[in-house]
Amino acid sequence: MTEVPNPRPAAPAVLPGVSITPMAIDVEAIDTALFAWEWLRLLADTSFVAADRTELADQFRGLTCRLIQALTAEPFDPSVGIAIGTDLVGIGFDSPDALARTTTLLTHRFLTDLGLVPNSAAMQPDWDGLPAWTDDQNAKLTQARTALLREHLAMLAGTVCLGFVRAVRDRTLAQQEAIRSSALLAWQRALAEQRDAARHDPLTGLLNRTGFADRLTRLAGTYPTAVIGACLLSLDGFDALDRGLGKETGDRLLAEIAARLSTRFTGEHELLARVGRDEFLVVGFDGSQDSGPGDAVIRRQADAQAAIGEPILLGDRPIMITTSCGLLARPAVQVDPDRILQDVDLAASWARKRGPSGVAVFESSRAVRQIDDLALTAELPSAIEDGRLLPYYQPIVALNSGRIEAVEALARWPHAAHGVITPDRFLPLAESAGLITTLDRAILHRACRQARIWQTTLPRSPLVAVNLAAVRLADRRTVRDVVSVLEQTGLPPDRLQLEITENAALDSPHTQQIIRDLAGCGVRLALDDFGTGHAHLAQLAELPGNGVRTLKLPADFLRRPTGGGAIAEDPARIRVFAAIIDLAHDLGMQVTVEGVETPVHHALVRELGADLAQGRYYAAPDTAVAIGALLSEDHREA
Repeated sequence: MTEVPNPRPAAPAVLPGVSITPMAIDVEAIDTALFAWEWLRLLADTSFVAADRTELADQFRGLTCRLIQALTAEPFDPSVGIAIGTDLVGIGFDSPDALARTTTLLTHRFLTDLGLVPNSAAMQPDWDGLPAWTDDQNAKLTQARTALLREHLAMLAGTVCLGFVRAVRDRTLAQQEAIRSSALLAWQRALAEQRDAARHDPLTGLLNRTGFADRLTRLAGTYPTAVIGACLLSLDGFDALDRGLGKETGDRLLAEIAARLSTRFTGEHELLARVGRDEFLVVGFDGSQDSGPGDAVIRRQADAQAAIGEPILLGDRPIMITTSCGLLARPAVQVDPDRILQDVDLAASWARKRGPSGVAVFESSRAVRQIDDLALTAELPSAIEDGRLLPYYQPIVALNSGRIEAVEALARWPHAAHGVITPDRFLPLAESAGLITTLDRAILHRACRQARIWQTTLPRSPLVAVNLAAVRLADRRTVRDVVSVLEQTGLPPDRLQLEITENAALDSPHTQQIIRDLAGCGVRLALDDFGTGHAHLAQLAELPGNGVRTLKLPADFLRRPTGGGAIAEDPARIRVFAAIIDLAHDLGMQVTVEGVETPVHHALVRELGADLAQGRYYAAPDTAVAIGALLSEDHREA
């Protein structure tokens, strides 16, 4: 004989002196007819019952009322559910589906559809002398009573099932077997539906990341010799659209895009997934008959962009969407869903950096470098602070005497794993991390300190030149920083030359005022890499008035733009080179030529009348110790 579960003890008090019991409910005040009709509707196609629907509805209303009374009775007796389950079979609804739907209805909708969930407004007692409860106390009591009602309802649902099964069992053994089989099937179907829901995106119905990984692995087994081509589509500007028009509009847009892609990619060897808020993934398995492993994925990328690029009408508003695409192709034997998602997502991030409709193909070497860059970025603050990122120095030679007149401080990062890292590697990392100002200050301070040491130890010390980042010329604190460094290190202002780019020097009146203020402090100013920015010859006349006394011409002037030949083979370029040098002299500026690497370069710049030269022909950038020895030797030779 099956025992009926005993009611559990009343829940412990959540408030001092208050025990939690279900609230008394007036059944007549509840609209049970509507719930009864819904119950009957759900069960109508589960069994054949030859009875009038109105009569059946009355019977279901009676069952509903009995459930309400049992649910709120004190003390609670779950065995009432056995009789209700038996009566349900007696009415004629004896199929497993009827039981399953009844159980689902009771556990998921009974309390809410009938309005039986208590609310905090109804919780406040009106006993004389009891102080008013706080909102928090009301909320706790509401939660406790709701939990107790759900617990009682779960027990009632269990006994309804028990009574139902017992009533059906009493009919025939064959029916019992059918019930067991059907119940198992229903359970398996529910599990399958649950698994399917866990693998699909609820908004679009497409595979989600979990579903993609599962299907990709299975397809790789089906097409083991194929090439996997993946295309990750990221909607350009979707975040702004989502915020501006609202999430509901954004959802409609995503659903429309998913529908368009679903009509384009229908092959058995293709997968379509939504893997982010605004990211869709198209994957195909392509055989060796394709002209190349990347051709198919490029075709899919073009098809996908074309489908999404057509105007999308949301209400009366047409919206145009572009996509950035990350692509990859690799053999199916190397299938690793997580790695494919990671790599194609990285490629998509590269594509987004190129602007709207950008496309980028995954490259292992670039990915490795990006990982290295992340590690270097994390290490950069401590490297600056600890002095591991330091200035190397390159001599600047006077062409008329051959003596070292100045040295340029060039930031270098001697690294245990990567060797000496040059600015073209770490400056972009510093910019992205917001460390340019910190780096500039550190290099300036160390270079001035070293220049002061040379000044006190050498009979004739060189001028020290330090590059100043463009962003520093937009910050009025730069002048104060430079003065502070000079005071701290004891270096006279006229022994420091700050090198600025032409774009920064001629950027705005605000920038030019900061340049004039720097010149007013007594430091020297040089325009670096003239001709590589947006300035033109007419603007040279403005430089002396802003305090710029030196024009530095880049190595580009010594090389032909194509063919790799020397400028000596190009008379026209030599004339331009000479004209710029002459013009700078006419304006009272010195000319320094960078990138002098051969005797031919040296002879040429000297012949054209340049004042100073810098390059590997004279010396490569090196440590303070090495350059100090070179300066001592230069003095002895003089």
